[in-house]
Amino acid sequence: MKKNSRYRQMEQVMTYVLLSDLAMFIIYLFAAGFGIIWLKAITAIIAILVSGLCLWFLYMTQELLKQRSFWMTTAAAAILICVLFSLILNFPSPNPFNELANTVSAITR
Repeated sequence: MKKNSRYRQMEQVMTYVLLSDLAMFIIYLFAAGFGIIWLKAITAIIAILVSGLCLWFLYMTQELLKQRSFWMTTAAAAILICVLFSLILNFPSPNPFNELANTVSAITR
């Protein structure tokens, strides 16, 4: 019974950590989209570190490959992969609304 409550406690903490990591990723996307470089860098570093530390923690507790912890592993890996691919592909590009306005004005001329 004690192990089950310890797992539930870990599951609750990981839920809060992964939700905050998701919030960092969303802030990262907004910062990247609007071209706020310093905020993009800070949120990318935090999101990568938190996701990496979550995966490391699950590995150290031997929960990484267990079926009951699969959702935690998947969530941390998904956020990490999304941030890394977004950095590599430079997506979203700075201020997509500005590019759209230039395209529309060129069409109407």
